[in-house]
Amino acid sequence: MKIAIVGGGPRGLSVLERIVEWSREEQVLQITMFDPNGPGGKVWRESQSFALMMNSVVSQVTLFTDETLSTNGPVAKGPNLYEWAKNEAIAYIQKHHFEHRVQLVEECEKLEANDHCSRVLYGIYQKWFYEYIQTRMTEQTSVKFFKDTVRAVKMHEDQFLVYTRAVETTVDYVILALGHQENELTEQEQILATYASEHRLFYVSPKNAADAHLEAITENSPVLLRGLGLVFFDYLTLLTSERGGIFKEKNGELIYIPSGKEPKIIAGSGRGIPYHARGKNQKGYGEEYRPRFLKEKSLNKIKRKGQFPAERFFELLKKEVEFVYYTTLIKEGYPDVNLQKFSEEFVRTKGATSALTKYGLNEKEYWDWSVVQHPDQQIHESESFKHFMIEYLTTDYEDAKKGTLLGPVTAAFDCLKDLRDEIRFMLDHQLFSDDDTKKWLWDWFTPLNTFLSIGPPLERTAELKALIKAGIVTIIGPKMKIETETDCFVAYSEKFPDKKYKTQFLIEARVTKTANQLSLNPLMQQLLKDKIATLHQFVLDSEEVVQTGALSVNRKTNQLLSAKGQEISGLFCYGIPTEGLHWLTAATSRPGIDPWNLREADTIAETIFENKKKENTAE
Repeated sequence: MKIAIVGGGPRGLSVLERIVEWSREEQVLQITMFDPNGPGGKVWRESQSFALMMNSVVSQVTLFTDETLSTNGPVAKGPNLYEWAKNEAIAYIQKHHFEHRVQLVEECEKLEANDHCSRVLYGIYQKWFYEYIQTRMTEQTSVKFFKDTVRAVKMHEDQFLVYTRAVETTVDYVILALGHQENELTEQEQILATYASEHRLFYVSPKNAADAHLEAITENSPVLLRGLGLVFFDYLTLLTSERGGIFKEKNGELIYIPSGKEPKIIAGSGRGIPYHARGKNQKGYGEEYRPRFLKEKSLNKIKRKGQFPAERFFELLKKEVEFVYYTTLIKEGYPDVNLQKFSEEFVRTKGATSALTKYGLNEKEYWDWSVVQHPDQQIHESESFKHFMIEYLTTDYEDAKKGTLLGPVTAAFDCLKDLRDEIRFMLDHQLFSDDDTKKWLWDWFTPLNTFLSIGPPLERTAELKALIKAGIVTIIGPKMKIETETDCFVAYSEKFPDKKYKTQFLIEARVTKTANQLSLNPLMQQLLKDKIATLHQFVLDSEEVVQTGALSVNRKTNQLLSAKGQEISGLFCYGIPTEGLHWLTAATSRPGIDPWNLREADTIAETIFENKKKENTAE
């Protein structure tokens, strides 16, 4: 049996490991992997700044399955990223003579379980993992890795032809494990890029910050950053401390000492508020919040009914968040309140205000979703927005520092990570109407969830505050607008339209959205052109067709669906290219919680070997 895996990042490596573990009884198995950047892929490559960090703590990152795996595959335990860094990494790094081995060894020695490591180190973990998998192979199994780009996958009888510029191979199964892809520019992006080209301005389209060339941005020049998420924080690092500036503690607060090489950074976004800091992790192995309102029993009851209003579902999910907030708040500041009785009352009344007043909670501490979604709603002048932003970042930092178990606000935000499978359950069983899915999941909840629970490491928030106070960074406010004027870009907040900022430099500070119809990847273009693959879409009650940008796959097995709606047996795609049909596909795998990515990889491996068994039986 021959299998090709396209993509050498975490998902490609995970599915390789699952196939190897499933293959014990296979006579001969030849696996070929393709990625132009080698094992680990582009995002985690060695040739990037060590200052660019993962936003998950090292003890919550793994590539291995464990006893919590709920699919049918064999469990094969191994070290998580932290355990590897402490026990295996240094010997591996020194043996392989990596270019930055001194820096890598120092990082491993200093690393604590709840620290964030460099993306480079996670990439080295993946390289080690690739080599480790080979020690798990039987004599009949082999793997070859080509540092090359797959340009086409074509069907030939019951097999697939896989093409790169240098290689042509025939295989029985193909698994696409692609990451974020470079896309054609959207209409608005193209207008700005064309204007920049015609007027000799500087424009960076959406991409990983490590892939942007920033040398042309000169000191003290104003530069616009559109986006206040993870990529924004990466650009901040590359344009400040990576240019020689220094962060240091003074009187218990972080301050920034400029090098003089920094530009003046002007930043904004639709919401206008930077993502919340990741809370200091206090959760141990497998420690998760257990739902009170969205229990497995309740979800199965919904499944039997066949459909459920998304608005009601998300109201229940909001109550989960509130439950975590109030119970943590009581532990922190209300020692006389009987926590068990309050919890029972809160669940029984579905979080009614009567439960809060009955137990004497201060009204000023009530959870307010309108403020959570739009923290700046009381600010109406641009001058006061800077002071608000400093106070907001101070509060956010202090909340996050209290931790994911002891900090009321941080624990509430962090529980959203523990409720992902409940949302996936609803989506995978198509229990929302298409109108509800668009309105409540994709348009409302997904951006809010990202804002609240997928933020930067804690220290990045402290750094942003220091940069604002040092006059290096200006956050302009919500509903950022960008226009063009004579030989420059102009940015302003719709909330403060009189305050305008002009510059010759504009950076789209975000990664590309999954939009396979715009992908510049030659393989994606070929699959769609040949109608081997098709785009996922749904139809609203208004008869509007919504194209999610995802590739259409069988939700259970991740086998591609053709333009005719037929399942392409043996051709799989999972992860980021399916975002829009699946949800939150870019998340890393966390040990001890039956992570979704590893379940998906295991199911693909199981499907392959079950298919093979059926073929052998038929013969």
